Amino acid sequence: MKIHWIITLLFICKKINFQWPYGTSKSHYARCIVIGEHAASRSFVFMRLLLYGYFILNIYSASAQKDSTIIPIDTFESKIDFQQLPNGVSFKPILRPLIQVPGGRTPYYKYLWDFGDGHFSTQAEPIHQYAKPGEYEVSLYAVNNYSNGPKPKRPIRKIKNTAPPSALAHRSSNTFEQNFFASNGVFQIFKLSDAKPGEDISLILGVQTEGKKGKVYLLSNEKIAGLNGFQFAHQSTYYKENIDSLVKAEALSSMWASVKQSTFTKTGSPDYGIKEVSTFQDQQQAINYFKHLYNAYNSLTAYDIDPSNGDQQFSLINLDVTEDMLVDTNAIVTITGVFIPEDGLANVHQVDIPVVKSHDPNKMSIKPARMNYRFQKKRKTLTYKVQFQNDGEGDAKNVRLEMRIPDEIIKNSFKLKALYPKCDSCETSSSRGCYRYYLKDDGTLVFHFKDISLPGTAAKDITDMDSTKGFILFEVETQKKLKNKSFEAYTNIYFDNNPPIKTNTATTRFLRTLSPFITIGATSTFGTPKENELSHKFKTGYQIGFGIAPTAPYRKPYWQIELYTSYFKRESQSPRGDKKGEHPYLVDGKTNYFVYNAVSDFEKREYLTLQIPVQIRYNFNPFFSMGAGASARKDFNIKASGQTTYYLERMGANGVMEIAQMSESKDLSKTNSAIKINPFLDLNVGSVNLGPALGLRFTYDKQQKWNGGIYGIFRF
Repeated sequence: MKIHWIITLLFICKKINFQWPYGTSKSHYARCIVIGEHAASRSFVFMRLLLYGYFILNIYSASAQKDSTIIPIDTFESKIDFQQLPNGVSFKPILRPLIQVPGGRTPYYKYLWDFGDGHFSTQAEPIHQYAKPGEYEVSLYAVNNYSNGPKPKRPIRKIKNTAPPSALAHRSSNTFEQNFFASNGVFQIFKLSDAKPGEDISLILGVQTEGKKGKVYLLSNEKIAGLNGFQFAHQSTYYKENIDSLVKAEALSSMWASVKQSTFTKTGSPDYGIKEVSTFQDQQQAINYFKHLYNAYNSLTAYDIDPSNGDQQFSLINLDVTEDMLVDTNAIVTITGVFIPEDGLANVHQVDIPVVKSHDPNKMSIKPARMNYRFQKKRKTLTYKVQFQNDGEGDAKNVRLEMRIPDEIIKNSFKLKALYPKCDSCETSSSRGCYRYYLKDDGTLVFHFKDISLPGTAAKDITDMDSTKGFILFEVETQKKLKNKSFEAYTNIYFDNNPPIKTNTATTRFLRTLSPFITIGATSTFGTPKENELSHKFKTGYQIGFGIAPTAPYRKPYWQIELYTSYFKRESQSPRGDKKGEHPYLVDGKTNYFVYNAVSDFEKREYLTLQIPVQIRYNFNPFFSMGAGASARKDFNIKASGQTTYYLERMGANGVMEIAQMSESKDLSKTNSAIKINPFLDLNVGSVNLGPALGLRFTYDKQQKWNGGIYGIFRF
């Protein structure tokens, strides 16, 4: 009966889907253990073990589920409805109903229609007129914002257009294409959504050919991020694009050398219009410019542009966002496109893409999200972007961003780079339609859009969802010296007099890197150890080596491994001991013998050692650290010599008995030691994170007993 009761308890715990530490509270878990243990103790001991084993398996299962269910799968069958009209084809999406987050904002879809002929639209229910009758494959990319459900599957449908030819009809009605080249008029990149790990991201690359041939390059996966978070999945070929993902370096150099001028533009969402024009005086200057750009990325694809295929050419590219990108959520990554036409007047366009856990337009992002501690400058420039969206019916008149910036940031280093809605700084307290920023007493950085007009998503006349969004992009500088730890920032967003909306936490981390180091020093043995009646005296030894350890861990233990060699001498002396015997010696070629009654021995050996110390260390502060571990050591005897002294009694010239001695050198065999394991304690004082420091190490050896060393260390 008791066993049956315990099994029932296990079933109940399973039914409540206990997943501590990932879901159910720890206190609930503890109660299950207490109840189970009490029952088990009253029945069988093995039932207690069974209960613990069951919970351990639950934790393991929960951990596995956490990794495998990052992105839920949509089971709803998405469809496309269409209707042939006199003025074109009308399209309507059938998607899974949006699921609002409890207490959250009103969800909505963003759309990207691919009409199958090289033209696109972001309207919810567009009307498209094809240039000629025929069959076309239409698809829809949709992103659910503020939604608690999975991203909808991409519906695809083949349609037959029967309307008469109309070469320009799509341009008159398609606002997406009309406003596409807002930044530079020639070359632009559009992103449908931010990058959510486990999903894909859709990009439109548009080129206004102006009758010129050329080549487009797409660069992704910034090296500074340290991950290949984007994987090329698909590209449309409506304009006979020949896609090359294995571009040769020599082909790049020749293409770069032909560039006379490059126009640089950059967008986010909405456009923030950063622009510069670079004119190159010679080929090498152009090559250096594009080589620097190219070397910042890991991935490159390219395709040709031929004006005979159309004046405007739009290419849809899908990139898979790998789950490795999870470590960079709340970071900003950049994708760069380059269009190099035959006349050498190039265009470079960058698009900033925040990495997100959910499609929430109210967010705070940072770049770089990860830094290298070893190579940081005294002051590091960080770029923050705060995005917001008005989801009300009316216009937002005042938007206030209260940003909690970490102490690692110099607050008064704030430098505004771009903003939307675009407005000027307030000149006086009575100024309207402007912005101002200031620091509160608690260190909060406040940015206030004053008396503006930001439309709401719920307005009946809204057609462009991007017009309901705003952002600020700004730079700040860090303190001169940073600790190797992450630091966080977030923003409270106030729309007029409404309660604040708290963004995600934008976290800056240092890369997990390894720090090599070199050491050089001297060692000495305490006392005169004895072994087999020999008293050993060790001369000062010298050592040199190198090692590796994690770079400057902050407030946590870390491992360190070394490899070094040392050189030392050992002199061994046995005490004079009574021992009688005869020893031969030569006189005029004849062997004679003398009688001795005492003997002593002396040895001199030189050693090279090979040691592999492994230890656990802890940095108490930037100037002091301690470690403890053990070293695998083997001593190689490279030189060995000895001498035996014989003591004898003889009658002196004055008739008095005296003690004489005779010494004789002898050859000794070299004796290498077995592999020894020596425990040790180690201290460092100085720049223990990076740079020079002084080390002290105390080691116990069975033969040498306690010995100590002093050494210099430099961590790179």
